[in-house]
Amino acid sequence: MSKSKSDLSITKRVLLDYVKYKTQNGHPFFASNEYIALGLDLTVSTAKTFVNDLIRDGYLYKEIDKKGKRILSLTGKEYKPLFEDMRDVDKKILKEDRDNFMRDNKYLNDQLSQETARNEQLVNERTDLVLSNQELTVRVQKLEAELATLKHRVSALENIFYSNGVTKEQLEQMLK
Repeated sequence: MSKSKSDLSITKRVLLDYVKYKTQNGHPFFASNEYIALGLDLTVSTAKTFVNDLIRDGYLYKEIDKKGKRILSLTGKEYKPLFEDMRDVDKKILKEDRDNFMRDNKYLNDQLSQETARNEQLVNERTDLVLSNQELTVRVQKLEAELATLKHRVSALENIFYSNGVTKEQLEQMLK
């Protein structure tokens, strides 16, 4: 059962007007459902449903090109157009694209600022760790020098005890 010219919803007529505008001068209409949804302020599922309804009702013809892209064209079935000039739809899409790019740019710049600050923090922490490591190396070297001195002194004391006739066992007993 076909619909009369005025039985189509306003949105479906806008969609038909959009296809008509985009296909003037013989240009193919490759727009995806996502693109149609963006241009007509619809959800993607609504755009898909409307396109399928218009194909089923005989207003649109769908074919697939050699690259697998969907091409929509008007069948010539009459409908009551809403607009004769659809340039504002393209402007809306371009404005949406610009707004999205500007929002994405701001987000990415914020991310860059955060990552730059984190990088600076990590560089400072690394510098602190390098300095701390250098200080620890100097302390270890000093402790090793002190240990060598103490070992030398203990050895000298042992030699004094041994030279005074103290045996190794007696020295062990004294240390306990």
